[in-house]
Amino acid sequence: MSDRKKQSEYQAKYDAENMKQYSVKYPIEIYREVEKAMADSGMNRNRWTTTAIVEKLERDGYIQGKED
Repeated sequence: MSDRKKQSEYQAKYDAENMKQYSVKYPIEIYREVEKAMADSGMNRNRWTTTAIVEKLERDGYIQGKED
């Protein structure tokens, strides 16, 4: 088995055990602004969205931020 196939299988197993995926619908105007924000930040869609969710959860007191 190739290293690439092993890595792919490991990633699929990890994702199945540790990750969740869902879609989101929002108005096109917000979508356009989100696209601009992602481009300006240099983050990919997943990283940008995850960061936004984590920041909101921290602000609302659901999770604690990392202490630097």
